[in-house]
Amino acid sequence: MSRLAFKAILILSTVLVVQAVTGAEQDELVSRAIVQLGANQYADREAASRQLAAMGVAAINQLTRAARGDDPEVSVRAVDALRVMLRQDDSELSSKAEAALESIAEKGTPAVAQQAEVALGFFDAAQAVSARMTLEQLGAVISDASPSGIRVEIDENWKGDSHSLRLVTRLQNVIHVSLFGIQLTQKDAGTLGRLRAVERLDLFGVGLSDDVIKQLKQRLPETEIDIRKGGKLGIAGMPLQGQCIIAGVQPGSSAEKAGLLPQDVIMEINRKPISDFGDCTRIIGEHKPGEEIALLIERINPNGSSNQIQKVVVLGGW
Repeated sequence: MSRLAFKAILILSTVLVVQAVTGAEQDELVSRAIVQLGANQYADREAASRQLAAMGVAAINQLTRAARGDDPEVSVRAVDALRVMLRQDDSELSSKAEAALESIAEKGTPAVAQQAEVALGFFDAAQAVSARMTLEQLGAVISDASPSGIRVEIDENWKGDSHSLRLVTRLQNVIHVSLFGIQLTQKDAGTLGRLRAVERLDLFGVGLSDDVIKQLKQRLPETEIDIRKGGKLGIAGMPLQGQCIIAGVQPGSSAEKAGLLPQDVIMEINRKPISDFGDCTRIIGEHKPGEEIALLIERINPNGSSNQIQKVVVLGGW
């Protein structure tokens, strides 16, 4: 090995060692500052809060753990330091602080989780206009659901990801969210769990496990959540008629392929009596795309007589 090459390796090794020491020292500084968040003197606590907020990304992991700790004073001040980072004009720092606060909102104690949600709420309000523009560019349809709120609908045309789905939480007055045929992760479910003011949440064919759905329902106890596994027959109906009368058949759907017609009445699905259109959609929603269901249909003939027809239908998907 030449002397020049040896020297280059030596310099590189020295740089790596210095960086490792610097990183360890920085972690130690963060740890000491977090301990000071619980100091007896108010001035010491304030100084530690300012120091941690100024440390930026290097302090985020330890602040997140501290926020979930047992000391209420430390937890509150840790969240406050993350709130300060959230508002900085630094996209990387703001994004990581936001993710940390979302994690605390989902898994922290009730009081600290609420504090994190308040911090995120103020941040979201400031970002609402740009969030709507970005969501619509990615394929979301946003419309008025009522005079007091809006509906967000996302289907298979969605071009976004988990990061961009978080923008829904920045919108104002969202009361109805519908997700059709996109695969969600547990992280996405955590995002939806922040939509405390949403009155209705439709989750059709989104691939969430039963355990994750259960956790989501616990976080949104006041929200009407309609869960369907993704099976789709492709019919329209009127829920209040007292029977499941087919009002329309979607072109190319499983219903059309099976020969179902408008004005057909679905009497049974898999030998279970069907009381109305809502009952029909609920049972279909318990099945996945590609599964077969057996239908008993009553059809009115042109001469006014009726006859019953049995159909086996392979369900499509959202």
